Amino acid sequence: MADDTSSMNSAEYERLTRLLVQRIASRAPVITTRLEHDVVLPGRASAHQIDVLWEFTTKSGHAHRVIFECRRKGRSLEQNDALAFKGVAEEVGYQSMPTTGVMVHLTGFQLGARKIADTYGLIILEMRTPTDKDVSGRLMKINISMTGRVTVVKDVGMDVSALLSNALNEPVLNHALEIEEPSGSLVSVLDLLQDGELNPMSEPPTPLHRVTRRFEPPVVLLVSGQPAAKVRSISATVGEELADPFDCTVGGRERLAWMVKNALEGERAWFTHDGKIHVTDS
Repeated sequence: MADDTSSMNSAEYERLTRLLVQRIASRAPVITTRLEHDVVLPGRASAHQIDVLWEFTTKSGHAHRVIFECRRKGRSLEQNDALAFKGVAEEVGYQSMPTTGVMVHLTGFQLGARKIADTYGLIILEMRTPTDKDVSGRLMKINISMTGRVTVVKDVGMDVSALLSNALNEPVLNHALEIEEPSGSLVSVLDLLQDGELNPMSEPPTPLHRVTRRFEPPVVLLVSGQPAAKVRSISATVGEELADPFDCTVGGRERLAWMVKNALEGERAWFTHDGKIHVTDS
């Protein structure tokens, strides 16, 4: 099936309608019991071919049916088109579940068709690949350029008054270091060294500088939760560096596949190639 509605034949346009109804149905607060393309339903006087049929049950347990007539034509819908389909909706809905008729077409409708739709509760939808006119004046793409600030704590050193184990004999990751305060609570050495040393985000990055924290009396240094030494002070180089710039793009017209517009009320649903749906008031 082609993506561009202008190059679709009637059967492809009907299958696209079924696809988009399926996407809507998967998000709607209803239980779909039937969703088919090209079916025949019995009517009061005769049977009728239906392009797309959607039947569902609401949360309250009520069954409902929506029938879609798809018209991939260049001309606007006319009063006779709406009258004919109104008769079909009434026929297949006679002594059956409540039925709503939806006419799907490429573009435009005449005043007479609108009067019929308003009077008898028909819905008229325009479904097509978005045109330049459809997207004019809309925010389609956001380009984002970000440069992160990375906190740096390096060249950690300490004044040891007594060793309590051999934990410092091997290389140690900074995030594994803690000190035990006199109250018994544990404090991360990284947090201790950074506290009060970094500029707020509204100011430039903090230059690298030497920071020393002294303890009197000496405190217990722990490595991965195990006592390692008693220390009089801990020092490190602390500051911030800029990370590599990161650029990304959100949205873009090329992501849009199809648009469905309520021709009477103006609301639109925008369908992307990756299956997302975005709804706007106009």
